[in-house]
Amino acid sequence: MTCIVSCRMGAFGHTDAARRVSDTTIQQWTDHGWDGYVGWWMSFTLTDGRSDGILYPTKRAAVIHVPDEFRFMFLKMHPMGMNPCEAEIMLRMYRNAYDAGFRLSDPDKKSGGADIIPRIGTAEVHTQINALRRGKL
Repeated sequence: MTCIVSCRMGAFGHTDAARRVSDTTIQQWTDHGWDGYVGWWMSFTLTDGRSDGILYPTKRAAVIHVPDEFRFMFLKMHPMGMNPCEAEIMLRMYRNAYDAGFRLSDPDKKSGGADIIPRIGTAEVHTQINALRRGKL
């Protein structure tokens, strides 16, 4: 997938972590198709975007299978995988949220924890990231 025209991250280039998340989600989509991918969850390390490659049926299942939930992001899979722009935004959002003291994953909750930003349009994601930086969320 290519960088979208409105991607603010494209000017700086995408990190290897974002490209790795993108490649992994696209490979899983290719391997499993709609029924075995859409709606499932995956975990990715915040440091380098690596995943165990397992599709989990719930966020909680993904959360309980990692050694430290504060070092991972948990994403619900959508059709066609994820492009590097979106992966970069999600990695930054998770890092900023954890740095600001938000708890986005909780193995003790049936839901697996809160989701501040569902995968939404780029403009809405940037608005929420900026609000996080200002401490307004």
